[in-house]
Amino acid sequence: MPRKERDMTMDAEKMLDNLKVAAIASDPDFNITYINKRGEELFKAVMNADNLVGSNMRVCHKPETNDKLEELFQEYRNRERSLDYYVMEIPGGKATIVNIPFYDGDEFAGVVEFIFESALV
Repeated sequence: MPRKERDMTMDAEKMLDNLKVAAIASDPDFNITYINKRGEELFKAVMNADNLVGSNMRVCHKPETNDKLEELFQEYRNRERSLDYYVMEIPGGKATIVNIPFYDGDEFAGVVEFIFESALV
């Protein structure tokens, strides 16, 4: 890549850390591998939780939500679904949660969850 193009390119982590939207990535086994700055702030405010990277998403959800996540991840593995979203109540209003799978070649590699602190639908 020519120097000028490289200078204009921002790495993905820096880009995500500067979003005003929470972004959380997990591996296929529900282990949290990344949380951007807004995600850390949101989890601190909503769950009084710090540094969730390395923990399992199951600790952040109710049992019925974990069952739904299991189904979603299986659908992503089978490429039966390309995204999922829902709206939920949070302190101060509503949030729209959007889950998008990502792949390493043909293999399901995990999910990125974006939390928009408003109802998009």
